[in-house]
Amino acid sequence: MQTQKELVRLHPRHGLLNIDVLSFGRLSHRILEEVGGSRTPVLDDTGKSLVLQKVAAQKAGELPVLGSFLNRQGYIHEVKSAISEFMQYNITWEQLEKITQKAEISPVLSAKLRDISVMYRAFETFMQGSYITDEEILSVLASMAKDSEILSDSVLVFDEFTGFTPVQNQLMQELLQVTDRILITLT
Repeated sequence: MQTQKELVRLHPRHGLLNIDVLSFGRLSHRILEEVGGSRTPVLDDTGKSLVLQKVAAQKAGELPVLGSFLNRQGYIHEVKSAISEFMQYNITWEQLEKITQKAEISPVLSAKLRDISVMYRAFETFMQGSYITDEEILSVLASMAKDSEILSDSVLVFDEFTGFTPVQNQLMQELLQVTDRILITLT
């Protein structure tokens, strides 16, 4: 909202009709609405936590380290945050399992990562074909960007970012193919 106010203030006529200030998430929803994209419901953080509670209960016997902590307040939230970060950085549960087998990591870390891998795999299995997460919406947008008329005539400006996640970078690669121009300001 602050960026929109600043743009209005700077404009000679103090208004703007063809400028939208959007987050990656809002851009995704706008373009998917335009192109008739995925109708799969997007789970928010609360939904992800509920799914993780359900899969934790189902997989309790396979979680020797985390199993006893999952009923503690805030623990599911921490697991959800870890899985969300893994998704943003394109780290799969299979990669986590491979990491646990490396000799140079501590046995405690290896056991925790194994438990998170079990939860991550169960989470993905539950979600498959029924829901997507906020972290996945950018991949969906990347696959549909070429069908957007809005994007084809647009100049996109990315302002006040300190960096981009691998998922955001993949989207940017697609956007470079379909937009008129992309500008990135450095802070």
